[in-house]
Amino acid sequence: MTRATNAVPASRSYRGRLAPSPTGYLHLGHARTFWIAQQRAQKVGGTLVLRNEDLDRARCQQEFVEAMTEDLRWFGFQWQEGPDCGGPFGPYNQSDRFDFYRAALEELEAGSFVYPCTCSRKDILNALSAPHETEEEPIYPGICRSNRQSQIVNRKFSWRFRVPDGEMISFVDG
Repeated sequence: MTRATNAVPASRSYRGRLAPSPTGYLHLGHARTFWIAQQRAQKVGGTLVLRNEDLDRARCQQEFVEAMTEDLRWFGFQWQEGPDCGGPFGPYNQSDRFDFYRAALEELEAGSFVYPCTCSRKDILNALSAPHETEEEPIYPGICRSNRQSQIVNRKFSWRFRVPDGEMISFVDG
């Protein structure tokens, strides 16, 4: 992953993306979104990346991948990196990146930046609906913050980010 710094002109660091999920054919809404992404990249001389979001194994189909590329080219989109042309940050099929994702998750877990949470969405909504006298906005109560993956056997869980008590983590998503 590359980070933009003040020393690097925006034209060299900007990376926009087209990231369709091949679970069906593209529609007009995709064209508008992708056109905006292409315009932003072109405006600053940046890079446009085609990323194949093929992580939904049950619904992704090869015919939709082929149609996606054909349709994007028919619309006139031009990307500099992608599954069909490669690039320095490949692979561009997300299903081929599991080793990268696993390594990043292991690093986050080793640093205690994440924890496994066995709460369902309903459990969390119930916890959030309880009265919170001093809070303007309800905050997830961290029911599972002390969990370790080794403690959870034969149960579904989601990874949650651990924010140290009293701290706030924020970022600007440009």
